[in-house]
Amino acid sequence: MPTIRLTQRRVDAIRPRRKVRDIRDAELKGYGVRVMPSGARRYFIHSQHRGKRVWKIIGDAAAIAEPEARARARLMLAALRDGREAVATDPGGTLFETVAEEVFDRYGRRWKPRTLEVNRDYLRRQILPFFAGRPIGEITREDVRAWFRGLHATPAAANRSAPVLSVIMQQAEVWDTARRTATPAPAFAATGRGDPSAS
Repeated sequence: MPTIRLTQRRVDAIRPRRKVRDIRDAELKGYGVRVMPSGARRYFIHSQHRGKRVWKIIGDAAAIAEPEARARARLMLAALRDGREAVATDPGGTLFETVAEEVFDRYGRRWKPRTLEVNRDYLRRQILPFFAGRPIGEITREDVRAWFRGLHATPAAANRSAPVLSVIMQQAEVWDTARRTATPAPAFAATGRGDPSAS
């Protein structure tokens, strides 16, 4: 992952590529900017908190200047060092896999042990390879449809994975970790899939 001393001029000069680029700041550890293929830029922090990886969006580079993003990053990183929660400016910036793990920790208590094991397997094999590493607030209905179409060769896996993904996205909204993301339940409605606990 590239590392440079981020400044407003340098952030503005970063050219987008066909894939997402994460560029770390050489001075403030855990602070960086994500450049999307569309050219959108979002400042983020990436660190460890209570043994777990923390990745949160600070704000959109089109809305805040680099010095302000750096100041916010310092506060958020300091909160993590003090054992407190780093409050993200943009809750939708939480990585998909972080939300998924929280869903399984909370919602998974409703599932039978065998159901929980099976659902975790579908998460690991069918869902995370497509969605891991992406802020949950950037996942759209079309992304979900593209994911589902990609499973056409394994219809049984698609049928079981879809409700698991639906639960993750719905619970993310309930917990307000993805205010900007519309729940993708309609993407599953046409498939007729039910609750993943029905096994």
